[in-house]
Amino acid sequence: MLDIEALDHGFAGNTLWTIDRLHWSGREMVHLQGDNGSGKTTLLRVLAGLEPPRLGRVRWTLDGQSLVPPCPGWVVYLHQHPYMFDTGVLDNLLLAARWHGLERAHARERALGMLNWCGLGERARQPARSLSGGERLRLALARAWLLEPRVLLLDEPTATLDARAIADVDALIDDLALAGCAILMSAHHPSPLTARCQRRWHLRDGVLFDDVAQRRESNPALR
Repeated sequence: MLDIEALDHGFAGNTLWTIDRLHWSGREMVHLQGDNGSGKTTLLRVLAGLEPPRLGRVRWTLDGQSLVPPCPGWVVYLHQHPYMFDTGVLDNLLLAARWHGLERAHARERALGMLNWCGLGERARQPARSLSGGERLRLALARAWLLEPRVLLLDEPTATLDARAIADVDALIDDLALAGCAILMSAHHPSPLTARCQRRWHLRDGVLFDDVAQRRESNPALR
């Protein structure tokens, strides 16, 4: 699904991180770890195609197609503080649906289904910017899933949420994973979401360490 070769990125002549080679099948949920300033958000943005790397190549293989980011509708990035359009909750979904070419009647039907899925069905007319942090993230997940992406990149999804909101988001993420969406998330602190991850990537001292690759190197039976 994801192949990285000789990837290098930085700013003002300074290297932020380098990744010689990395493969991710998408079958394991990944927890991207690293100290503040290690470049987690930048890496997610590069993988989504929102920021070009300084050197190297990122390639996604999705439904048999080999794609170089950006991959609209296929690979979706969600920021820690997702942007809300200055309109109602339902209209936030309808705008996204129309911009991606969904037919009007189908877009409304699917948007209403997504609102019920994320538990905001009774708030369709409420201004989206009046939602709490947890509700905003649930709406952002619904807005992303409306497009049926193959990959979801989550940037610190639980950083500002309380325990109840984290549980609500965790249930939605579980639904997405069961539906076949590949999920890569950055998170500074452990949570029920990070506990779901079967793979850990660590950004440390400008290098990405993959615990799966490391275990294989140390244990020939896993190669």
